[in-house]
Amino acid sequence: MATRRYLFGNPPFRFLADHLAQEADFLEDARRILRLDQDTFLRLAARLNKTDAFLSRSDLATVVGKALEEDGGSEQVASIIFRIAGYVHDADMDANAAMDVLGKAIEKNTEGLEPQERQTLIDRLRKLVAEPIGIAKQYKAQRLVGAIGAELDDFQIICDIRPIFDQEHERIEGAIPLTILRLEYSQADGEPAVVELRLTEKQITKFSERVADAHLKLRMIKDLLTDQHLPIPKTKSTIAEDKS
Repeated sequence: MATRRYLFGNPPFRFLADHLAQEADFLEDARRILRLDQDTFLRLAARLNKTDAFLSRSDLATVVGKALEEDGGSEQVASIIFRIAGYVHDADMDANAAMDVLGKAIEKNTEGLEPQERQTLIDRLRKLVAEPIGIAKQYKAQRLVGAIGAELDDFQIICDIRPIFDQEHERIEGAIPLTILRLEYSQADGEPAVVELRLTEKQITKFSERVADAHLKLRMIKDLLTDQHLPIPKTKSTIAEDKS
């Protein structure tokens, strides 16, 4: 089930839930959740219920893996839980109300499941997606990160040479080395944008000094939080490696 980007921002959750419940990918995910035997489901729900740490995608996979034990498919189940949790916890209402809305959409729109299967799915999603504190805390942290301005997606520092021609454009009389900083970012509404800035040599030196200074400050802040026994949720803004 791919993450969608809407032309005019995120639609109301009631609209989103109605469409989500009709999608073939959602039906496939629903059947995977329903295939969990009752003992496995209860074991998984219990583990999620007692975990109050921030549950990133990788941490959730660890919890699910321990609960499923020999049943297999833990990566797929963790991915389904995290993905549907994204819809529920990012809704324009609290998670329990969003789960009520999604439940009604499933009852009305999810074809291919018997009425009892639909009710079982709703009950299981509530336990696995809406109620776990660790998942709610993780999405709260991610919302906080996403609410702070635009997000840098990628950057390049491009070194170039611009030739200087004579007046007749017949001979190169010299050349100027240039450095360009290219920033690719997502705006607050999710739309991509690019800006290119020319850097002087002095600015390049200052830029490298400030990057090193930022690394030092971040390390000190993380050490302070660790000393104070304050957990740091894993988000794109708080991990050095390219993982989520």
